[in-house]
Amino acid sequence: MKTIKLIPLLFLLGMNSLVMAQLTVLRDTGTGSPIMTNPYQEVKGSQYIEDFRTGNLLLPNGQTVEGLSIALNGYDNTLEYKMSGSLFAYSADKLAGFAYINDKGEMAEYTSEFVLPTLSQKRFIRVLEKGEYSLYSHDYKIMTNDVGATYGAQASKVFQTLQDIFVAKDGEIYLFKNKKKDLEKIFGEDYEKVAALEKSLNLNLKETNDIRLLIRALNQGT
Repeated sequence: MKTIKLIPLLFLLGMNSLVMAQLTVLRDTGTGSPIMTNPYQEVKGSQYIEDFRTGNLLLPNGQTVEGLSIALNGYDNTLEYKMSGSLFAYSADKLAGFAYINDKGEMAEYTSEFVLPTLSQKRFIRVLEKGEYSLYSHDYKIMTNDVGATYGAQASKVFQTLQDIFVAKDGEIYLFKNKKKDLEKIFGEDYEKVAALEKSLNLNLKETNDIRLLIRALNQGT
């Protein structure tokens, strides 16, 4: 009976030690801004790209904090995490990145490495492919009028998800546009390879999955 009682006790002690270690690391590097209330309770939909999931934070000093409940706020462009009953938020200039397993069972890895040319600011962007050419997805939310609201009712708002795709090479990042002049700017001397791959693989470069196949093929040298 003592052994049975000790197992949960040791487990709880271990969890408390983990939480204390996490708090120590976060306190030393800045815990993020505390969130007191949800300002979007009247807005339909969610401000989060995905629901809260267990994941890891990568701090600017290279340290990793594991096992936190985290979610990307696509409207405020912040990473939120829960700790000891409180909610905190990091902006992209305060956190190097984060990762979690998404609802498809895939590792969703995010970085804040780049200043996006469309915004002149850092944002959390998801890593889709890494290599000579790297591919990133910037998923974000906007607030718009709810076109489905009952006629004559008070105007209501709804969150809408948008996406921009970026390609990076040699430390430079570019917004991906399926236009010849933009593709030539991004890929330079490799543009002819891009055109050939688009044709041979029957790719639709307006689709994220097909862009991903293109970048993967380029990196593999096929």
